[in-house]
Amino acid sequence: MDIYKRAEIIASHSVATAKFFHILIINILNTIIIGGVLGPVKAYFGTVESQGRGSLHLHLLIWLDHDMKPADMKEKIQDAVFRDKLKAYLEDIIKEDLDDFKEKNAFEYSNEPRSFNTPTRLSEDNIYAALRTIDLTGLGENTNDSPSWNRSLQTPTRDRSTYDISALHNKSNLIPACLPTPNPSSPNFVSHFRADVVQLVEASNIHKRSDTCYKYWNANRGGKKVCRMCMPRKLVPVSTIDPDTGHISMRRSDPWINNFNEYLIAACRSNMDIKFIWSGNDAKALIYYITDYVTKMTLSFHDTFALVQKSTTSIIDSLHQTDRESAIEKSRKLVLRCYNTLASQQELSGVQVASYFMNWDDHYATHTSSKVYI
Repeated sequence: MDIYKRAEIIASHSVATAKFFHILIINILNTIIIGGVLGPVKAYFGTVESQGRGSLHLHLLIWLDHDMKPADMKEKIQDAVFRDKLKAYLEDIIKEDLDDFKEKNAFEYSNEPRSFNTPTRLSEDNIYAALRTIDLTGLGENTNDSPSWNRSLQTPTRDRSTYDISALHNKSNLIPACLPTPNPSSPNFVSHFRADVVQLVEASNIHKRSDTCYKYWNANRGGKKVCRMCMPRKLVPVSTIDPDTGHISMRRSDPWINNFNEYLIAACRSNMDIKFIWSGNDAKALIYYITDYVTKMTLSFHDTFALVQKSTTSIIDSLHQTDRESAIEKSRKLVLRCYNTLASQQELSGVQVASYFMNWDDHYATHTSSKVYI
């Protein structure tokens, strides 16, 4: 199944796609994040955005449960023992390559190519978890109390035999993202999990050059043509923390892999990235990036300017017909006409619209916020 076909399915099943995203994120947050895969968590806040293909994705900030401020961290990294412990923690939760997963025991058939086009064949035991029935009763997400929510959602692998689940993986035309997650109760879970992570990363977390890498590069200004994703990245043989600047360099043997956490990527089964933010400057830069990213307009500047000019011309022509209105009323109509024109030309994916209609949140948080009326 190619990218176009998958995008077509998403566009044709907007409600189902939005429901799947909602259930997936809720379970990852409650089970994996709060469960402590990154350590004790104090809070999180995530914003939902629709990408160009129409599907939803999440930008998530996580606060670890400790009392250290950025100033405290700067003081503690002067201690070599603390730096070693911090490096060990970061290497445990953030991976920059596949060295820990490409051991010879991770693949049963090590001589076969390891690409997402030809998935590694695993043994015929029940290595994939048959997902349990998810009870949606009482979630309270739909304020209209639709009767369709007061029943359980049957996952695709429910009541499927062990052979069917194993055979599903052995079909070479299935991409890793469409395969079930390895079963933790399987006796060979560790090796199968490593193989699954390798396939997921190779399929979705390896950077591939495209025109979007250089969309901000201007040939007229000269200079070196640099990928805006900072790829390829510098190879780092050993993780280091500079005690003077606080800069952290994680061990990396592959310049094209985007950083990931193995448990999160196995759960979400899509591309992801993860970064440790400990300094105040990094935190401010990240908050600015996320805020700017989720609030960016779908219309380009020249498109917006053309629409505003069209609205202005239209309102001027209509005002020539009557001079009875005050300047304030004319200004109000001009602003309203411009707003309506811009709003009507915004691109919204069907999945995003379905998510709003179903009254699902556009953000996920552990804490509630109070409204401030200005």
